[in-house]
Amino acid sequence: MKSVMEIQKELQNAFCVAFICGEKDGYIDCCYSDELKKYIYHLRYGTDEYDVTGENEVFTFPFINGKSLSEIYADVEIQPC
Repeated sequence: MKSVMEIQKELQNAFCVAFICGEKDGYIDCCYSDELKKYIYHLRYGTDEYDVTGENEVFTFPFINGKSLSEIYADVEIQPC
């Protein structure tokens, strides 16, 4: 079990964080958008995919079964990318 701070640190040290929550896998991918001129985060959980523009949104956007990463972090198992 990871804390929110451990997940945040993992994301800052790598451009991709893969995880399993429940029976579905997901990932958080950071990439630079030439169009927006800033980094964006691509979030995927199961077959659902979303893009957010700030690191804070990675933890507050409800993309895991309608819940945010900060709400459900205790059930998240980090995997190698």
